[in-house]
Amino acid sequence: MKHVLAWTAWWIPLFWLWFVLVGEWNRQEIVAAAIAATIAATIAELARIRTGFHARVPLRGLADVPQALGMVVVDFGLVSWALVASVARRRVVRGRLVSRKVEGGAVGVRGVGPRAWTVLVASYSPNAYPIDVDPETGSALIHHLVPHRPSERPL
Repeated sequence: MKHVLAWTAWWIPLFWLWFVLVGEWNRQEIVAAAIAATIAATIAELARIRTGFHARVPLRGLADVPQALGMVVVDFGLVSWALVASVARRRVVRGRLVSRKVEGGAVGVRGVGPRAWTVLVASYSPNAYPIDVDPETGSALIHHLVPHRPSERPL
């Protein structure tokens, strides 16, 4: 049963990803999406079984999603401002790399699932992009276009 749930968890987003990439809605594309999603979900589940890979997403990590999505709007404004400033000044606004301690330290990024989830949600921000998270030191390397600490959430 657990393989059916994992396979379905792959199949559903892959099915809809087909429509995002193709951009067309008709009977042939529905069939093509189902076939492609079936093949890709089967390969993904076989690979997961073969490698024994388990990455559990922490439920408390889901609480960071609404704030991260809201920050996308703010960061879009910051990035747009940086673009306009670059054109107006005829000098490109350059970002910089910063190193920050992750909330919860090394414990906050222990395990593949929590670390991958944290980096995924933090990468929604167009202004502060996570480059690397070191589970041993509990620090993250982040690229900022415009310095703005709230853009780093959930890191």
